[in-house]
Amino acid sequence: MSVQSPRRPSPAATPSSRPLRGAKPQPSSARRSVRRVSLARIGVWTAVAAGPVALLVAVGAPAPPITPPPARTTVAATSPVADPAGVAELFCDLWLRADADTDAESATVRAVRSLAPDVALPEGLRREGEVLRTTAVRSAQLKRGMWSVVVAAQFPAAPGQAEAGAGRTVRYFAVPVASSDTGNAGGFTVTGAPAEVAGPGPAEGGPSRFTTVLPGDGALAASLGEFFNAYLVGVGEVGRYLAPGTQVESVRGAGYASVAVEEVLAESEEAEGAVPADGTRIRVRVSVRATDATGGRWPLEYELSVTSRSGRWEVSGLRSGADAPVTSGPVGGAAK
Repeated sequence: MSVQSPRRPSPAATPSSRPLRGAKPQPSSARRSVRRVSLARIGVWTAVAAGPVALLVAVGAPAPPITPPPARTTVAATSPVADPAGVAELFCDLWLRADADTDAESATVRAVRSLAPDVALPEGLRREGEVLRTTAVRSAQLKRGMWSVVVAAQFPAAPGQAEAGAGRTVRYFAVPVASSDTGNAGGFTVTGAPAEVAGPGPAEGGPSRFTTVLPGDGALAASLGEFFNAYLVGVGEVGRYLAPGTQVESVRGAGYASVAVEEVLAESEEAEGAVPADGTRIRVRVSVRATDATGGRWPLEYELSVTSRSGRWEVSGLRSGADAPVTSGPVGGAAK
């Protein structure tokens, strides 16, 4: 019987150095280095070439419109122009009191020279005819920096002239004034001696709208008499005669002992008879005569608005000849 010896295992197959079929050969490290260098050179030359090209494109492209910055608006500051009326009034008063014959170095003459260095002075004036007061009545700007101011001067009447009507107690002088408008306050210089001129003529007023004469014993005249006694004399509270929401302060310190309503003129006929329906409002002009403690009589004239309420007239507005109210500012509370 034959005995077989065991087989030895065949040696394991060693992997072949040949690449598998279908597998992509991997580049070696040397080849990879060469490729990196080539790519780097391409990038450098591309950047160098792009510089001139980009410059040419920038130069050839149309330039965008340039928007100028917004213009700065400079607003000239308008300073108030000072009126030289006060300077002209002061100068005229000093000039009429100065006398070149009496004392050329007096305080009055020096004051005149400070306002008008080269003006001629009066000579030989009568001291009893010295000016009482001066008042500027009109200012006119002839051109930039040049003014003409008319000043009224009041003189005492000379003995014997007042009875005969001779001589003028009020005379008018036009004073030329130059203005520098320095420092918003005005620098003024009188440029010549005053020129005596004619005074302003009377102005013609329009027709009055108060055409209805109200009876002196009517309801409105009686209400106004009570109001003026409280307003001017202080008899009772003035608030009793005011419409609700009206505020009028009574006159204090005038020294009137009594007051009487002399005439009432209305703009309509609604106040002639009985008191009309509540809320009727009219305007009236009232002439009163106030008597002071010494017996002096003062003719005064007022323009008022009156409103009917609860069978009587109440003062709802007090005016002094013009349309400007003497008092303003409604307050709460009804008149009692």
